[in-house]
Amino acid sequence: MDKDAAIQNDALLESPVIAGGEVTNGESLRKSVLQSLRHASYRSKFIQSLSVSFAFWCLGFQGGQRGPSFLDIQLITNTNVEKASTFFTAGSVGYLSGSFISGVLYDRFNKVLLLGLCIILLAITVSVLPLCSTYGLMLVIFWANSFFMGGLDAGGNAHLVSMWGEDGGGTYMQAAHFAFAFGGVVSPQITAPFLASKAGDETTTFSSLYLPSTVITSDNSTLSNNITTIAEPVETKLIYAYIISGIVTVQSAIPFMVIYCRYKSQKMKRNQLKKKQENGSIRDLPWKYYILAIILLNLFYVTYCVAENSFAAYLMTFVVMQLKWSKTKGTQITSVFWAAFAVSRFTGIFIIRCLRPVIMLFICITGLVLSFAGFLLCSHYQIHIGIWIFTVLVGLSMSVVFPTGFTWAHGNLLNITGKVTSLILVASSAGTVINPIIIGYLMEELSPMWYCYLLVGESILCLAIFVVLLFVAKFVLTNKRTVKTNTIEVVSQPAESVNKGRAFIPNNISSEL
Repeated sequence: MDKDAAIQNDALLESPVIAGGEVTNGESLRKSVLQSLRHASYRSKFIQSLSVSFAFWCLGFQGGQRGPSFLDIQLITNTNVEKASTFFTAGSVGYLSGSFISGVLYDRFNKVLLLGLCIILLAITVSVLPLCSTYGLMLVIFWANSFFMGGLDAGGNAHLVSMWGEDGGGTYMQAAHFAFAFGGVVSPQITAPFLASKAGDETTTFSSLYLPSTVITSDNSTLSNNITTIAEPVETKLIYAYIISGIVTVQSAIPFMVIYCRYKSQKMKRNQLKKKQENGSIRDLPWKYYILAIILLNLFYVTYCVAENSFAAYLMTFVVMQLKWSKTKGTQITSVFWAAFAVSRFTGIFIIRCLRPVIMLFICITGLVLSFAGFLLCSHYQIHIGIWIFTVLVGLSMSVVFPTGFTWAHGNLLNITGKVTSLILVASSAGTVINPIIIGYLMEELSPMWYCYLLVGESILCLAIFVVLLFVAKFVLTNKRTVKTNTIEVVSQPAESVNKGRAFIPNNISSEL
């Protein structure tokens, strides 16, 4: 503890805002936030939350590029759908690795510096991705780019939770994930002008752009296959779209590096070791029940994330292959999906204060199953207007599941720490390692409709696991969780500030760097 005198926790409770950012005396959220911004510690956490949101916007921007640019990546690497799907598998492995490594390093090194470095390396890898024309090199760069995406995702979520506590899974978590979704809305529109023209659409389903053909002579004799026709060259300017992505992404690293330099220059030393030791010794569940909760929660996120990632990544490919839409139209429906996704996440910032997380989750997951079923039927019967409608409904249903799951789990299953966050993201990435291979194979060898069949099956499985989670949380873990009171050290500001009756948030409550 610092030399300044310590005051009791009840002094903190008299402030209109607690450490988590919740209003405690009935004032409006806007007024309380503006009032709290006058205090350095709250302002520091608020700025870092905005920085994480900006970084997540860039994360969504890059994620939104992959679906529309998938056909052009096939052109660049001269691969078909089945073979190119291994790029997504490599990306999933990279994402898994990045999430795991980030979780390990997060509690051992400076958090802000790690996030800043992840973002810089993420910007570099995305900028050079379209330059990798060989299959093996594209696999490597997909892995590397996704590695840093996973590191940023795990680190950003853990940073929000560590700063805001339970509210990190509520308002601030919803805001960060809204930024992610909004990045996905903007990305396809910026990427579309740089995609190859419609002339290359047909060639993307073959392993080569140079198609052999026989020539029939006037006497009906057939010449040998030595004479071939060369398909019209197809030009893609995908590199420019990805350079734009890299430039925007590297800008989101600036706030983190500034915060880190300021931290070093002012020598803002925190007694983190003691805090980590105390938190590390706390487990609110017996070990076997803790493992049970972790396994079920990971299974839930695995089934949800494979459905979310697969729908967004293969949507454009599906409508081009199955419905014979143009790339432009495919890009538009991808943008519509991300727009619905973003709008729903934005409304989730406010709905989370009105609805219980469990109700939100049940409504969204059930809606997701019904939306995928409707999408399947419309695809089978070629009802194009239905494709647009159910794409919107899928986006609305998906959007708040991921962040709301953190909020519900923190309040009903176990404490969501940095390590738990890392485990969830690792499990989610593990689920997406195999899925692209399966989808790519089935779409290429059997029918593009298998895209719909798998999505329906995965969403039904997700709903079933969620029901099991509800049962376990209510009937198994209810009496096993122990309630612990955390002691928060609060260092007073100079005496004159207290005497003037100004509410404050002490430096000890500020974010952990």
